[in-house]
Amino acid sequence: MTSQPPIRQSIRAFVAIELGGEAKRALEDAIAALRAERIAALRPVRPEGVHLTLKFLGDIAPELAPRIGEALVEVAGRYAPFGLAMGGTGFFPAGNAGRARALWVGVEGDVDALRELQGDVDGALAALGFARERQAFRPHLTLARLHNRASASDRRRAVDTLGNYRLPQGVDIRADGVSLMRSELLPGGARYSRMAYAALRGDGG
Repeated sequence: MTSQPPIRQSIRAFVAIELGGEAKRALEDAIAALRAERIAALRPVRPEGVHLTLKFLGDIAPELAPRIGEALVEVAGRYAPFGLAMGGTGFFPAGNAGRARALWVGVEGDVDALRELQGDVDGALAALGFARERQAFRPHLTLARLHNRASASDRRRAVDTLGNYRLPQGVDIRADGVSLMRSELLPGGARYSRMAYAALRGDGG
């Protein structure tokens, strides 16, 4: 009797800039305000898991993770740390709150450096076989998503709640590294863990 080869489990992964404690605490309060509305179809993210996504990779083979980590180290080494900050709030798709699917906080500050970094990450991972992004990069911090069964009125109420919430001023997001993150989809929401980290070490030139 021949033995079957082991089933290779894939890893759901993405590349992101992780947030510091101050930023996470500020966003935790905004998420709590959304939870307080008790909108059944609203799915807030775990506050500790809020991050700034640079590229979603989908399901990858575990043995590919070290190569992705090496590519990130090469890219990150060309950049000096730079400053970002939390901006205004919004939702996707834009234009009609009654059809909102995701709620977010925007990002401002040295967005030019952020866009360059994201573009270089995209290019480096394209060399490993990942498809390049087709849409323009729109940096944001996702706070909650709305289930397909959410009514238009619930979607508008969620958008209004976040829009009326006043985030604290002066909360910085320090971009000093990029991380390869693993996403595990659990009943209580996605749980994220770091698989690799690449520090920004360049001189900015």
